[in-house]
Amino acid sequence: MKKVLAGILIVSFLFAFCGCSKERTNISDYQYMYDGIVKDWNKLASPSAERESLLGFGEYLYNSQLIFFPRETPSTLNEFYFHWTPGIDVDGYAIYFTCVLDENNYIAFVDGLRNFEVSNGTETKKLFYDTEHFSCPTYIAQWTEVEEKWEVLEYIMLDEAKRTVVFIYTMSEIEFIEEHSSYIVTPTEFHFLEGDFSIYKDFDNCTYDISFLEYLN
Repeated sequence: MKKVLAGILIVSFLFAFCGCSKERTNISDYQYMYDGIVKDWNKLASPSAERESLLGFGEYLYNSQLIFFPRETPSTLNEFYFHWTPGIDVDGYAIYFTCVLDENNYIAFVDGLRNFEVSNGTETKKLFYDTEHFSCPTYIAQWTEVEEKWEVLEYIMLDEAKRTVVFIYTMSEIEFIEEHSSYIVTPTEFHFLEGDFSIYKDFDNCTYDISFLEYLN
């Protein structure tokens, strides 16, 4: 365990002081957030600190399962932006992409979001729906540690007029998305929820249905 921690710390210091931030701006780079970033992370990691995925919770990870972000590149993908800043014990991430759907698929996808729920057998959670604090109606999956070191913001905005679904995820790097997106993604205020919100609590024991993601293809 000490060797693993030492390896991770060495990697972190190397990343922090060598300016190794990564940015991707083309839709052809979509898979980088799953595969490419892991390869880049492992290039500087000791064998004992290497990772197979950044999905999950803890130091250097996404602190999310990104369940609404398709594992395969959507055929409707219109924009993609990714930014990663390695840090000493927590990395900064920013992911933004949009999908433009036909009318029927847009309606079906929005219906899937509206009816989505995650259940652990005793508690059921739905996405938090907000129409006041964003430039478009928005479904929130995570809103935790707001404006703190471990901040995680994960949400989906809906542009009905253009039938466009806007996906946003960030750990303390929303300003990078704002600079590269076609939408205003920053809320008018950050502390509009009482406490933290996440659909991922006790997630290993939860059931949910994301089959509506098929409408992105």
